[in-house]
Amino acid sequence: MASMVPTLYWFDRWDERIGLLRVVGELVHTEELNGEDTLEFCSYEVPAKGDRLLWLDGETWREHVVVRTEEPLEGLCSVYAESSLCEMLDDFIEETQLVSRTARQALTAVLAPTRWSIAYCASLGTAGALIYHQNALWALRRVAEVWGGEVTPVITVAGGRVSSRAIRLDHERGEWRGLRFTYGKNMAGCTRTVLEQDVYTALYGFGAGLPFTDEDGNYKAGYRRKLTFGDINGGQNYVADESAKLVWGRWNADRTARVHSFGQVTFSDVTEPERLIVLTRRALAEATQPKVSYEIDVAALDGDDAELGDTVAVIDTSRDPEWRLTARIVRRVRTFGETVVARVTVGTVQKADYEQVSALAADVATLQNDVVGIDGNLTSAASTERVNETVTEAIDDLDELSDLDF
Repeated sequence: MASMVPTLYWFDRWDERIGLLRVVGELVHTEELNGEDTLEFCSYEVPAKGDRLLWLDGETWREHVVVRTEEPLEGLCSVYAESSLCEMLDDFIEETQLVSRTARQALTAVLAPTRWSIAYCASLGTAGALIYHQNALWALRRVAEVWGGEVTPVITVAGGRVSSRAIRLDHERGEWRGLRFTYGKNMAGCTRTVLEQDVYTALYGFGAGLPFTDEDGNYKAGYRRKLTFGDINGGQNYVADESAKLVWGRWNADRTARVHSFGQVTFSDVTEPERLIVLTRRALAEATQPKVSYEIDVAALDGDDAELGDTVAVIDTSRDPEWRLTARIVRRVRTFGETVVARVTVGTVQKADYEQVSALAADVATLQNDVVGIDGNLTSAASTERVNETVTEAIDDLDELSDLDF
């Protein structure tokens, strides 16, 4: 039987052709939406760190960079490679203020220090973020997070080597192909995971930071507050789901009533309370249910081949009443050998938690935007100095957080 393992074209870090890197046994390709994209395999040859592997996946070229090898004195070399997007870890951005920018403008800014271009960028509206002392890959992920897009690397090959590297930023990858999946109590080869994220029945919503002004509209030094929606919501700066409280709430101190489990969300680019309450309600709808994912063999899907990002209809008959929902393929692991065996994760993938850094970066961006906007009203040197001190302190905090591992 012919092997289904793809051919790996082997280049050094300078894109000079070395030859073919022979895979012994199976090759495993793992990919996630806006996340992991790796190769793992064994070989008799030992590629160097930074060598590049080019391979054809159906009609799509993919490029991976060798980041780690394990070389026993005897036996095969184990190779671990990541998408060539990882080279952006070596491209540095000192500071880029993205204030009221489109996704294309933001993408152009974060790709400026790299050799990557834009293949396509969806219309994702305007938003803002501060990129401060970060590598370009972190910045790319941040743009995808803030503007709400999904990243795909586009590799073009000409003359037997990579001729261009570009980024697609789509609203969503994948499509609806009519895929269906039924999860039953006794179904073999399938795993349902309830993720550890907290469930909330009420959410406080906060928007952009607002500077204090006097009666004439002039900026006053002092504390800042964030936009809330209490004025249009009966004085409450939160939204709640009473039905969810009966399931996911908790008892009060004397066990006479059930109370809400509170959380909070911040939309640092929102400046209107009407939009803030809409976004907070949307976030609450997601927060009132535990995050569940299903890891399944593609063979268990009723439909065509499954691609990353595709939408799947899920029926969970182990629940009473049964759950009927739609979810997306957020992770795919393919093992290439004599055949291709694919497992997909439908639902939610747990990602590295850098919300603390992201939130602080957004706050600093909003603060600096406010400074630009109120510059004409700063009539005293003391006020100007106070604003500058506040910005500097926030940036220092962000700089310290960027060194932490989340």
